[in-house]
Amino acid sequence: MISNATALICLSKIDKIELLKKVYSAILIPSAVKNEILLEGKEGYHSINNALESGWLKIVNPRKIINFGLGAGENQAISMAKERKDSIILDDAFAIKAAKAFNIPIVRTTTIIFIALNKRIINKPQALSMLNKLIESGYYISTSNYATLMSRIHSTKF
Repeated sequence: MISNATALICLSKIDKIELLKKVYSAILIPSAVKNEILLEGKEGYHSINNALESGWLKIVNPRKIINFGLGAGENQAISMAKERKDSIILDDAFAIKAAKAFNIPIVRTTTIIFIALNKRIINKPQALSMLNKLIESGYYISTSNYATLMSRIHSTKF
């Protein structure tokens, strides 16, 4: 699994970056994403740095970078997903459109919560709490999408 910056930043802000390790075991990021997220003094720095030092968050660069008209991290992450034929964690609407144009499977930050819930890594109250904490920390979810997500959590069969 390849990740752009948003999921790493948002999950580290709510102290849940380890959820990525539990769901995927390893996450690859290009150096441009590392440069965006690993800024000393920035919220989440220590948990992201610990993930890099422990080895489950790995820096790998694409051989060829395609310019999608996005930020450097998104361009590199999508380029890497395309050449590795791998899925990518993205939240930006324009980045998602670019990845979908190349049939790259997309996972959003909120999807990670549902995967963890379905794998029974977390329970319903934890999923609800994470979703709300993401919003409190600045992750945008429209009211209608929030209602859909809450309904999906409540209707999970366990």
